[in-house]
Amino acid sequence: MASRSHGASPVSVQADPGGGAAGDRERVIPVHELPVPVRAALASLGKGITVLEVKESVDGGRVTYEIDLVEGNVYREVELDAAGNVIGGEVEAWIVAFDSVPEPARRAIEREAAGGAILEVREEEEEDLGETVYEAVLWKGARIYALRIDARGALIERDITLEMLPPGAYLTLLHAAQGGSIVELDEELHDGRLSYEANLVIGDVELEISVDADGNLVELDC
Repeated sequence: MASRSHGASPVSVQADPGGGAAGDRERVIPVHELPVPVRAALASLGKGITVLEVKESVDGGRVTYEIDLVEGNVYREVELDAAGNVIGGEVEAWIVAFDSVPEPARRAIEREAAGGAILEVREEEEEDLGETVYEAVLWKGARIYALRIDARGALIERDITLEMLPPGAYLTLLHAAQGGSIVELDEELHDGRLSYEANLVIGDVELEISVDADGNLVELDC
């Protein structure tokens, strides 16, 4: 799922699905739980950054931290080890002026935002598609959500609510979430067909399930 979370992220734990070493895990944590060297390294990046999410990963006993942040008009990810050394990172998107967006994409964003407000537009290079895509953050009714489209205005993905699901998809995802909760829900277009992807947290396990409009399973990642 490509779109980013808007608002507080729930703490979640994902077990290693590949049968890795005991204790391997991945979880979202608050900044104050970072080790002191990592917090110091993060502070050294500058005062103008906003931390969006911190993810702690344990793999084979090695602990690393992936931090999503905004610096100026740039969204980027930085990866650090437990000693605070930067071991990776990449620019993920750029905040752009609305009038710089190609006209077909602007029209699609305006249609989606009708009756609401366009809070931000981001431009990013989508490696899977081999082209530039645009993510608009919209405020409509009581919701703040994201819409991702290509330069031609075609839908790639948008955040939705349970009430917006087709009946078949709604029943399947509601049944799959029994005993847990749905923390993120997206509508996606692949090969001309709509699918619905949900992030579920059940106990201490997070999984992703994707179904079609009739509720048939498309993909399960657990």
